[in-house]
Amino acid sequence: MMTASTAPQPLWRLEVTVPKHAVAAFESVFEGVSVAVTSMGDDDIPWRVEGYTDSEPDTTAIEAGLALAADATGIELPTLDIEFLTPRDWLAENMATFAPLRLGRFFIYPSHYDGPHPAASIPFRIDAGTAFGSGTHPTTGTCMAALSDIARARTSGNALDLGCGSGILSFAIAKLWPARVLAVDIDPEAVRVTRENTRDNGLRHRIQTRVSNGYRSNIVRNRAPFDLIVANVLARPLVGMVQDTAGHLTPGGTVVLSGLLNRDARWVASRHRAAGLVFEKEWRQDGWSTLVMRKPFTRRS
Repeated sequence: MMTASTAPQPLWRLEVTVPKHAVAAFESVFEGVSVAVTSMGDDDIPWRVEGYTDSEPDTTAIEAGLALAADATGIELPTLDIEFLTPRDWLAENMATFAPLRLGRFFIYPSHYDGPHPAASIPFRIDAGTAFGSGTHPTTGTCMAALSDIARARTSGNALDLGCGSGILSFAIAKLWPARVLAVDIDPEAVRVTRENTRDNGLRHRIQTRVSNGYRSNIVRNRAPFDLIVANVLARPLVGMVQDTAGHLTPGGTVVLSGLLNRDARWVASRHRAAGLVFEKEWRQDGWSTLVMRKPFTRRS
């Protein structure tokens, strides 16, 4: 899904809520002071524009820019919300606290663990490291619950783990089905970690790893269509890739969409419905959502 920083950095989040037609103007204001800008919304709900800055924001200057954007787009000046995000060294915390974890049928343990495995569990080894995915985040847990649920009703022979992180979801797929799994991530470090974890879990013959920006690499195109796609990324990238997701699924194929805050789940689901996918189920935990959707079989005329 993402990579973890090796050193804590201070970060401030800037946010305004504006109508859809005004989004570009307010993005431009935040782009001048931020290291990253994102926006999300829908036709029938206001859009949320967010900027992230690693230096203390100049509130006066930002509000002046927002006033100009509001005047240019003919809307009332929106309220500027600023939140300081406390810096944390996630890697150090994970390494210090990561203990064996039971997630439904799965048992995830670090390399230093030498205790027993629960009876009838599906075990694999993951160490906390520089790639996201040790099983402790709600998005990973709900994805694994969704995969276990899907496995009760259908099979998979060709699967894609998009945004593989540590590879944990690829391992779950390979343990649940006799599938060939393609694990890809935009981050080369995540791919390296997945490859190492694949070797440590004896799954090199089942899981292939590659760097890919979404669906854009040749290997993804050549391996498509997939009967199962797991995309644990973020809401905005998922919406941006919606046509690719639908196009890379087999008729009857399933996609697991995750990395979503609860407030964004309806937006993501509606965009995938518009691409022809059918909603099946939603899993929620601690403010995060995972959606399961399916591509219908083509009806014969």
